[in-house]
Amino acid sequence: MKIVISIVVLIVAVSLLSLNVQTMLAAVMKVQNPSTIAVFHQASHSNTKSVNMSGTNSSGTKLAIINFDDGYKSQFTNAKPILDKYGFKASFFIVCNFVGKTAEEMNSSSIVNFAGRGVEQLTWMDIITLYKQGHQIGAHTMDHLRNMTNMPNSELNYEIGRSKQCIVDHGIPITTFAYPFENGKDNATIVKKVSQYYSYARSGNYPLMFLRCDHFRKNTHQSDCRPYLPNGQISYANRYSIVGWSHDYDRIAFLYNDQQMLNRFIQVVSGEDKYNRPGQPVDAIPIVVYHRIDNSRAPYSTTVSLFTAEMKYLHDNGFKVVNMADLVYDNATNSFYLKNS
Repeated sequence: MKIVISIVVLIVAVSLLSLNVQTMLAAVMKVQNPSTIAVFHQASHSNTKSVNMSGTNSSGTKLAIINFDDGYKSQFTNAKPILDKYGFKASFFIVCNFVGKTAEEMNSSSIVNFAGRGVEQLTWMDIITLYKQGHQIGAHTMDHLRNMTNMPNSELNYEIGRSKQCIVDHGIPITTFAYPFENGKDNATIVKKVSQYYSYARSGNYPLMFLRCDHFRKNTHQSDCRPYLPNGQISYANRYSIVGWSHDYDRIAFLYNDQQMLNRFIQVVSGEDKYNRPGQPVDAIPIVVYHRIDNSRAPYSTTVSLFTAEMKYLHDNGFKVVNMADLVYDNATNSFYLKNS
């Protein structure tokens, strides 16, 4: 009897721990409802202990987009050499007021609600080098603040608009914005402001981006990529909310080690197989979002060895890696297509 009671207590404790982790992650990632974590995970998750490593894709079309957020120096020193090895081009989203700051400068009290406090940032020379070598540069606001939905118009113009001009001033054309903490992607005022400065914006968080925006489980009523639904609300996915998958999301929520995370990565990038058909336009593509690439084991860090293994998997299994600049919106069909696909 004591053994049975002990087992029941243990099960309850584990369940509570899982719920607490999910609730904590929802707060960190600004998810509206902690239950969406479970929905997101179930959408493409299976047993992470057993993964088909062959990369077989019945459609013959294997594509992936790689993003880096927040402008960490490790993206240049650790990730770029691996990208270069395989000829992959990525999209880098920059926080303008952080560019060039040392680790010590990133400890300033003026930097708030940012997981990268105390972490060295990219320099403008790094960013210009990335651009000249074929990578895309995008904007991620001026200060990576959490509260855009509460900002007055003048501050929105600064965080959203000035972050574009900041990059343009360094000779880099820019079309794409990424919301910090996903904050504002479903707010009409923010979306309108973003649309005044950018052609596209990226949000999250889902394993695949559907180019007709019609397969998202979070919104079964969406049949195309119009920004507004018939009821006037902002749609879940549209040209100002291109949906990416945070590589750190599942790892934090489910406490994955590197091998489990590699398995999860393979499941996510292979998820397009269900939707992409031979001879048909690409319907789905994974947009994988990374932050730090280092061995700090910080919450928003991917180890160098894991990133290496993931890029090797894409290369060895015939994935074509494109960047966000290859996504084009068709106003006639209210959907996306990929250049040269």
